Amino acid sequence: MKSILLFCALAWSFAAAAQRLVATQPPLTYHVGLQKAPLYLSYRDTLRQPSLYLPSQAEAIVVGQAGPRWAIAKREGFLYLIPTQLLSDYDPDDAAPLPLDPQTQRIAYQGVVQVPGVSQADLYARAVAWINQTYTADKELVQNPSTGELVLKGARPVSVRSEYAGVLRPSYAGVVRHTLTVYVKDGRYKYIFTDLAHDALGTRNMQSGGPLEQSKANLFGYVGLGSQKTWLDMKHDATRDVRHLATALQEAMTLQKVKKGGKDARDF
Repeated sequence: MKSILLFCALAWSFAAAAQRLVATQPPLTYHVGLQKAPLYLSYRDTLRQPSLYLPSQAEAIVVGQAGPRWAIAKREGFLYLIPTQLLSDYDPDDAAPLPLDPQTQRIAYQGVVQVPGVSQADLYARAVAWINQTYTADKELVQNPSTGELVLKGARPVSVRSEYAGVLRPSYAGVVRHTLTVYVKDGRYKYIFTDLAHDALGTRNMQSGGPLEQSKANLFGYVGLGSQKTWLDMKHDATRDVRHLATALQEAMTLQKVKKGGKDARDF
């Protein structure tokens, strides 16, 4: 009996020693792509053949980052390294706090981007062209070329994932509306994405969540655990989409690809 207890104690000590990973952020839900994703208890384990996998399309609960190649995932109380390239929707910027405007207390993604040598008129035309190409429906655009200002009321579709036949599948969940304001001058422009709010648009068995600043929402007829995960996932998906829109706008305005991890557009 003593030998069994000693063996168990040694095994537990070994597992504890191998568990050097640390959760550094609130949990974020991502999804494994078409290829199953291996899980490793430590960096040393990555040199060996993995014995544990997350299946294709499964959820991965990420609680930390370990460089560009690895994220830290939590499964059944243990922490594992998981390759970020095998997560179809992974974005390390999701872990950053949501930017709140100090005056409105609304989520606001904004920045000033320098575009040397380009006139106000050309920047204005580029902004209008990008908006018309990106927002093909459900939009209101107010233009004022003389002042170099555009105000867009736009919407982007959102989805939620539910399990069907043992596989997580996305389903339509309405839209997230937002306001985009663009100001252009010779050689630079300013953008503001704000007023993000979920509109279910009559989606069956779902209510509109409203402003994304809310920590909780009444999506399914009650505010609580049943709505909480779906609401958080929806917020992360929608704010990630806005960041990608800001990047796409910058590429259209500057005619250059934006390098990941490059200079912040707000640093000018």
